[in-house]
Formats: sequence, C-alpha cells, structure tokens
Amino acid sequence: MKSILFLSLFFVVYSMQGQPSQVITPIKESAKQLFDLEQHDLAYNGREYRLYIAQPVDSGDASRPVLYMLDGNGQFPMLVNGVEKVSENTPLIVGIGYPSDMAYPKERTRDYTIPIKENDEGGGAEDFYRFIVDKVRPFVESHYTVDTTRQTLCGHSHGGLFTLYVMFNHTRSFQHYVAASPSIWWGQGMVVPKRRPLFTHIPHSVTITLGEYEENPVSDPSRKNLSPDILKKKEQRKGGISPRELALMIAKEVPGTRFILFEGKNHGSSIPEFLRETVHVASSTSPI
Repeated sequence: MKSILFLSLFFVVYSMQGQPSQVITPIKESAKQLFDLEQHDLAYNGREYRLYIAQPVDSGDASRPVLYMLDGNGQFPMLVNGVEKVSENTPLIVGIGYPSDMAYPKERTRDYTIPIKENDEGGGAEDFYRFIVDKVRPFVESHYTVDTTRQTLCGHSHGGLFTLYVMFNHTRSFQHYVAASPSIWWGQGMVVPKRRPLFTHIPHSVTITLGEYEENPVSDPSRKNLSPDILKKKEQRKGGISPRELALMIAKEVPGTRFILFEGKNHGSSIPEFLRETVHVASSTSPI
C-alpha cells in the first residue's frame, strides 16, 4: 500500500508532566520540497506496521546511504522537518512505525524491549529485529537504490534500548548505531552483555546521546512541574550502567564511539538534537 504522506500530522511535544504527547507534527512544505514522501503498510506475524519513507528529490539511480529510525509515527516528521538541504550523501530515511494516529503507540514497548521477569508488557526485541531484517530491509532494497555498506539504525528511549540490543547481538546488521537516551534501566542494564570483549565484530561508529538534565535531574528547571507520581516513576527508572559509563566501556573496543551530552535538554527536549546528529552520522562518507 502506497500513498503520499500525511496531511493530518501534528507537532510532537512533551507535556509539563514530562510525558510524551501523542500528537504528531505536520510535515513542513520545505521538507516536501526536499523529499519524495511515501508510506507503506507491512504485516509480519499477524502484526501491522507502517513505514514512513523520505527519498531525497532527484535521486536518480544514485546509491544512497539508508537511515532506519524507530518511532516513525512521532519522530519521522521531526527529522525530515529538520533537514535544510539535501546532497548526494543525504540518506534514504525509513521511519518504522505503526498504522496509528498516535505519536507513540503502546506497541513500541512490546517491540523495543528485552524480556525481563518483572514486566510482561515488553520482551519482543528479537521478533522486532527479525521483522526489520526479514521484511523491512528486503522491501527497502527492492524499491530503492541504497548502499548496504552505509546503514544506520537509531532510536530514542526504548528505541535507544532496542538500538543497543541490535548493536550487541546482531552487530553486522548495520554499520552505524545511534542510541539516544537509551532505557538502559530496563532490566537493570541487562541489555549490556556480560561477555568480554563486548564485540566480535566492530561497528564503524557508535553514538550515545543524553540530555543534560537526564544526567543531572535536580538541575532541571521543569522538575518543579512534575507530579509526585511522575517523580516516583523517574526514580524507579534507574539501575545498571549509565549511558556515559556505557559509552566509555564501548570506546575501549570501538574507536568510532562518541558520547554527546545536550546542554539544557531533558529526555523529551533532546529529541530534535538527537535527530539532527543522526542525520549527520547517516550522511557521513566515512566512520564518524
């Protein structure tokens, strides 16, 4: 199923309570001048998904890098709106989402997380990985001209957790990985392998990003607006290694590792910064 994208998309913002809004941003006219925009619905093991695809205009037969991004419903519009110009290295952008009018459908928890005993809402990361490599990538590679030696996977929050899962367990699947504000607390850091070395194959680059106020929450001026329930939930979402510590650990094995702290940003407000950095990574002609 193919159609030109989405006149009904609205802006994604985080509420004063620190929770993601389910409203989706519209794609700007400027982005429509830079990209040919399409959407395609795919089914896999009885589950429904939607691909949001942006192909730089006038691509011709040129082979482009490809960026696979999670949370396609909410973050694909934000990413393409942030692109100011395209070049021969601008990637084909593939947002992986769901046939839903919500920015962050509940299915993402099921698909992006690893199994843990204390939570039966998630645990589908391996099945979702199989969907990407068995269904999404063959579809993309059969319909678009892409350079399979320049593939990037990115995700934020639970999507960052999934990105780490793929990086550690299926490293060869992508060359570049961008994990933004990854939910390493899920399972008390179980996503990090106990084996050493961490990698049997070295990825070209690993980028881990975090908002300043995620690392130092007491300095976040918006914290005073959070309800006691939200504050309690945030306190519970701790445990395991920190993103900065994980980046330092990975850097011992992967020369192309970076940790980026976005000043003055929290979990939600760091998303545009992460997306901007992701386009830079995916457009690079050499390891970052």
